[in-house]
Amino acid sequence: MKKFYLLMLMAMAGSSQTYAQWNTNATPKCIYSTTYVDKSTGETKTGGDYYACSPKVARTTDGKTWLAWKTWGKKVMDGTRVDAVRTYLQLLDRDGVPQFEEPIMVNDHITPSYWSECALCVAADGSAIVTVADSRTQDDTYVDDGYSPQTFTPAIYKIDQEGNFLWGLDGIDFRDYHDSPFTNAYVVGDDTYFIFNSGSVGDEDTDGIYMVRIADDGTLLWDAPRKMASGMTTKGQILPTTDGDFLYFDDTPDGARVHRFDSDLNEVWGEALVYDDHYFGGYEMNHYRIVPDGMGGACVAFQRFMGTFSHNIRVQHIYEDGSLGFGLEGLDAYNADAYDHNYPSIAACPETEEILVQYASELSGTGNVMHQKFSYDGDYLYDELGMSIASKSTATNTYMFGLPKTGVGSLPDGSWIAVYRDIASYNNESIVIRRYDKDGNRVWTRTIGRNLNVNDLAIIVEPEAAYLFWREASSDKNPGITIFRIAADGTYNVTEPEGIVSTDDNTEPVVESVYSLDGKQLRQPQHGLNVVRYSDGSVEKRVVR
Repeated sequence: MKKFYLLMLMAMAGSSQTYAQWNTNATPKCIYSTTYVDKSTGETKTGGDYYACSPKVARTTDGKTWLAWKTWGKKVMDGTRVDAVRTYLQLLDRDGVPQFEEPIMVNDHITPSYWSECALCVAADGSAIVTVADSRTQDDTYVDDGYSPQTFTPAIYKIDQEGNFLWGLDGIDFRDYHDSPFTNAYVVGDDTYFIFNSGSVGDEDTDGIYMVRIADDGTLLWDAPRKMASGMTTKGQILPTTDGDFLYFDDTPDGARVHRFDSDLNEVWGEALVYDDHYFGGYEMNHYRIVPDGMGGACVAFQRFMGTFSHNIRVQHIYEDGSLGFGLEGLDAYNADAYDHNYPSIAACPETEEILVQYASELSGTGNVMHQKFSYDGDYLYDELGMSIASKSTATNTYMFGLPKTGVGSLPDGSWIAVYRDIASYNNESIVIRRYDKDGNRVWTRTIGRNLNVNDLAIIVEPEAAYLFWREASSDKNPGITIFRIAADGTYNVTEPEGIVSTDDNTEPVVESVYSLDGKQLRQPQHGLNVVRYSDGSVEKRVVR
């Protein structure tokens, strides 16, 4: 067994403060910079050979964090600079300190295009499982104008916390399935399930989604990859359930469906369950947002196409036994005939058996970040039109509608952490983090950063804190992979915050005025839906029961 890295920051504890760690104030930390020095001029520039993109994140049970991302840069081969897309890996300890002096380069093979997908998950022993799609076949040859990679070969790696490549420096690849730009991986028990699409299997002119089962030591547990469905738009997703089984989600021309499989792909329910007759038909990797309900089932939110530039957000709850909590067709997050809704995220609170969905909407010239909450049995817990937590006129801010593609997470007491991007103009945005109690009342608000350019923002909410990860691309910030942590009580564990702090200086805004839906100012909230304006200028809808 070869060790990829010998220089570990764990052996340099005395100098760990010189490296990135979790923020102790409202200033995010960059753990991987894409700035470089132009040797010809001495000028510091952004991008260069290491333009980082598409960060993936996974937390270990002992509080560490694995991060994987792709680089879309340049590599010199035979004197010619050509596109080179590779995948890199870093481990953060509990304090947010990177454990490898330089990120691990997972695959030393060029990927044909930046739009190939990698995936990341954590094995039971805390190792990282990383997937790639790159070129490693005999078709990849030098041509007159440089290196010309031709195919996407699906490959999967296991790398432990010391940097050892446990499944070989080249991982486990499947070269007969070599038109496979999209890959997924999931850990169920001690086994890893590797999923990839393929447009070419040997000499067959077929395409489809395939699954491989791999033991902890890298042994392939099936004779060959098993075909799950035809068509390259059905990117399968897995969610572990009870008794060692797992739920497998995909979409087909018959609609969105879910199977319950045992470890050898036997149908536990007897057949697939179609929970919505809509066929997505797009190319987004994981277009159905799926979270466990804590009871062996799943909660799902997705974007349903309703015509050109028109969508609604559909929600469904699937119980462990295959019954549907929201009926055969699911429910709309916005229960009215209006279809300009996008970018859903979803969280479930098993303790209260509630589901929260966050999404963007544009209605009557106003861009909104919306919340809707459901019981597990499909009751609307806010007004049937939901609750707006942020709004701006799209006439003066055309960026507002398309950019709050962020997320929510639940806390055990039934409260929620919500995150979205507040857009002032292009390349000038902030991240807003809020906590809401179980009744939808604001507990605290924090605004992070100015003049940011936030891409691929991911949020993980745990009982003690929320963790944010994104690719920062602003030219006047430190571009690269950025991390941020905030405690569940809204603090940063410092007495005197430094850097950029909340716009309310950590003082919660108060209610300034209350209005009816038709704009009439009220002396006090009335029964039903009210519009509330706060002292920080924000507006939200509030239900009074």
